[in-house]
Amino acid sequence: MIKLKIIYSQEYDIQRVKNTISLLDWFVENKYEYKKFPFPKALDKEKLKNYSEKEIKNAVIAEYNDDSYKDNEKFLINNWDKISKELKSAFLKSSLSIQEEYTIYFTKYGTSGSYNLPNTIVVNIGVSFMFGMIKTIIHEITHLSIQKYIDEYKIGQYQKERIVDLFFIKNFPRRIFMQKMPIDTEKIDQIFDDKYPNIKEVIKNISEK
Repeated sequence: MIKLKIIYSQEYDIQRVKNTISLLDWFVENKYEYKKFPFPKALDKEKLKNYSEKEIKNAVIAEYNDDSYKDNEKFLINNWDKISKELKSAFLKSSLSIQEEYTIYFTKYGTSGSYNLPNTIVVNIGVSFMFGMIKTIIHEITHLSIQKYIDEYKIGQYQKERIVDLFFIKNFPRRIFMQKMPIDTEKIDQIFDDKYPNIKEVIKNISEK
């Protein structure tokens, strides 16, 4: 079974808020509606760049409660054996690598999920909890596994997201997870259908269009 290391704390939530604020320009550039992201209630989303580190820290501490973190941790552990088997089966068919262990950070702020190579995943359990949390983890693990091809063929942000969504539908139909895309996905979808399960070829061909 794939191992998990689950982490959550006030300190991490503070860092998550700071990191999210530092990426606001990137979110705008890539058409993400960051004002819909959850932030501590004490922070005005119109003034996020103006807050000091101390103000951010106090805003997080004021509403921190780890009960929901513990509930989601228990749910994930209890369901992970089955999910781990599904992941291994799906990745084997597509010749994608999978890590022996993943570090999972729980938070209640920022995007619904994110990832850092080689094996770190952040899940916002404020918007993706219980079964939704599991969908997010599968989504981010897929990102981690294809990132080397994304870098090699210089695939754009929403092309990348569409590939992950299509892989998700193909392999986890009971856990449908689709994102709205601000691009035309018809060509991406056709290439995926033609080249799957060779994900490297999918990405290579998309890069040539």
